[in-house]
Amino acid sequence: MSAADMRKTGLEEPKQLTVGFVGAGGIAKTRHLPNLARIPDVHVLAVANRTRESGERVAEEFGIPKVYDDWRAVIERRDVDIVFIGTWPVMHREVSLAALEAGKHVFCQARMAMNLREARDMLEAARARPDLVSMVCPPPHRMPFEPAIRDLLASDRMGRITSIQLESFSGNNLDRSHITWREDAYLSGLQALALGIYGETLNAWLGPYRSLTASMSTPVSEKMGPDGSMVAVGIPQLVSVSGTLESGAVASELHSGVAADRSTPRQRLTVWGLNGTMAYDFAAKALSFAPAGEQLAPVEVPEDRRNPWRVEEEFIEAVRTARRGERWRVSPDFGEGLEYMRKVEAVHEAARTGRAVSPAEL
Repeated sequence: MSAADMRKTGLEEPKQLTVGFVGAGGIAKTRHLPNLARIPDVHVLAVANRTRESGERVAEEFGIPKVYDDWRAVIERRDVDIVFIGTWPVMHREVSLAALEAGKHVFCQARMAMNLREARDMLEAARARPDLVSMVCPPPHRMPFEPAIRDLLASDRMGRITSIQLESFSGNNLDRSHITWREDAYLSGLQALALGIYGETLNAWLGPYRSLTASMSTPVSEKMGPDGSMVAVGIPQLVSVSGTLESGAVASELHSGVAADRSTPRQRLTVWGLNGTMAYDFAAKALSFAPAGEQLAPVEVPEDRRNPWRVEEEFIEAVRTARRGERWRVSPDFGEGLEYMRKVEAVHEAARTGRAVSPAEL
C-alpha cells in the first residue's frame, strides 16, 4: 500500500526505512554507514561486497544482519527500501537500473557512470520512477562553504565573472608498485583523476562549458598488476582543459596525478570578476576574497552560510518526502550527474580529436 493510500485509509505511514549496500568500501565505512546509524528509524539490513570476507568484516563492524555473495540478492529483498551503491563505476549503471526497476530508492557513489551513454540510461530509468529518489553522492569539495561561495559569486562584490582557473594537483599516480581501480579503464571508464568530481562542483557554482578543448597524457604508462606482471595504465594522469563557460567566462583547468614534489600539490579554484577576485582552497577549506586593486584576504564564513556534510540525512529526508507522495529534491540528482558526465565525455572527445567540443551537443 502506498503512502497516499495509507493517508486515505487513515493508517499511519511506517517510519522505518531499510537499507541495503551493494559495495561498502572506504567512504561507506567512514561516512555513509556511521551517519545512517545516527538517523532514527533507519536500519541497514544487508550488504554484498566484492568478496564474502570483506562483506563479513563490514557487517561485523556495523552490525549488518545479512551478508550476500551476489548483489542481486540485496535488491531482491522485499524489505529493503533503499539501495546504496558503493561499487566501482563499472557496476553503477547495472545496479542502479536493477534497483529502480525493483522499486528501490537509489544512492549512487560519485563518479556517476563509466560514460555519458550509461549516465543517460540511469537518468531515463530514474525519470520513469519519479516516485523514487535517485541521487549521486556529492563531492566533499562543495562543502562546507557552498552557500557563502554562491552568494559571493552572484554578488556585485565580484561583478561579472571574466575567468576561472582550477588547479588539481597530487602525486597519487606516481606509485608504480601496483595499479588501482582509478587507473583501470575497465573499472572506471572515462573517469580521470578528479575531473568529474570538480566538473560537478563547477557546474553547480559557475555553470557548464559552452565549448572546450583538452589534452591528456599518461607519463607512468605501466604499473604492476595483481598477478605481478606489468599492465598498461588506461586512465590519463594529466588532463588540461580550456574553453568558455556558457556565462562567457574563460576557463582553464589542469589536473595532475604526477606532481612529484611536496610544494605543488593543491586543490584550488580562482575566480576573477570585474570587481573582485575569489580563491578557494578545497584541501584547506579556506575562502579568500580581494576587491579590485587589493590583496586576497581570508573570509570568515558565518555559520548560517555554511553547508556541513549532511548528505545521508538529506537523502533520507528526501525519501521520506517521496513516501508521503510529495515532491522531493536532492543535489546532485541523476540529472545533475548526467551534466557532469557530458563534460567528462566532452573532454575525452576533445583530446581524441584535437577539436573544440560543445558538451551540450553530445
